[in-house]
Amino acid sequence: MVKLQDDDNDDNDDNVENEMFNELITDVIKETISLPNYVISGSGLGWFLDPERNQVVCISRGTEIIPLPGDTDNLDRCLVRASYRFLLVPECEVQEVGWN
Repeated sequence: MVKLQDDDNDDNDDNVENEMFNELITDVIKETISLPNYVISGSGLGWFLDPERNQVVCISRGTEIIPLPGDTDNLDRCLVRASYRFLLVPECEVQEVGWN
């Protein structure tokens, strides 16, 4: 079979893309594995601001969250990611539970 010059370029492009994809996935997995788990402290329900909707939403305490890097606001709330939404949670209610 005779290969055209464009076929060689396509193969090289595919190899480069695969290498970049594998490197990206490896970095994401390393970062994910090294993060401890966090929850909203307490039991029962809590009301927290969803900054995307600009509404206060009811969330079960004990919900697993991911604190996002950055400073707290003027009310000492930090931005966290909960299931399907962002929340502003008072820093004192963000509890690290470690690696489970």
